Amino acid sequence: MAMAAMVNECGYYDLHSHILPKMDDGSRSADESIQMLRLSREQGVVGMAATSHYYPREPVEQFLSRRQRSYEMLQEALSQVREPVPKVCLGAEVAYHSGLIYEERLQSLCMGKSRYLLLELPFSRWEPSVLRDVQALRRAQGVIPIIAHVERYWKMQDSKTMAKLLEMDVLIQMNGEAYLDAHTRRLAKKLLKGDVIQVMGSDCHNMDRRPPNLGLALHELQAGRLAERCEDILWQSEKIFMEALG
Repeated sequence: MAMAAMVNECGYYDLHSHILPKMDDGSRSADESIQMLRLSREQGVVGMAATSHYYPREPVEQFLSRRQRSYEMLQEALSQVREPVPKVCLGAEVAYHSGLIYEERLQSLCMGKSRYLLLELPFSRWEPSVLRDVQALRRAQGVIPIIAHVERYWKMQDSKTMAKLLEMDVLIQMNGEAYLDAHTRRLAKKLLKGDVIQVMGSDCHNMDRRPPNLGLALHELQAGRLAERCEDILWQSEKIFMEALG
């Protein structure tokens, strides 16, 4: 209980989640979405970006329409909830494809009213064109890429490729799970100590296999030797979320 009270005072912002019901491989119902929101709130999260997967095979307009219906379903269910839950802003986890910089509605996939776009890169060795496109996104589309769950790509790329990515005008996101899992904590610490990470998120999908855990991870960071890095992440995440809300 003491930990929950301490965490709740902090006010965390989860910028990567799949809490919208029936949108993707995330929440399976409005009820599960509410459970995820409640658990997030118990961990001190006060705002969440609903970043459902967007794949280029679907027209943007169709995705936006589906997302709005899902959001309204969630809001209707939340009207019966009396306790406080995190605020929700709409966004997307956009899968990279070669024509991404030419997508006319790309800005509508950013988080809320902001220009921040959560971007999922290929789970394979990146061709030089991938990084060229990422670099061109800001100039061509006016969006600021946030590279999703960088820890998942790290060992797939050579050091020069990752160095080029980190030199770009982008933000780098890491999942809370990377720090909580004993198998990936060493890499997570390396990325945090090296100032690679600017943003964290839970990437929560459900209540069983991939539940919300951002508050748990950030609490551990604050309690350890990475407290200063945690404060930087908290500041950046709040800034992005406030811009998203407008």
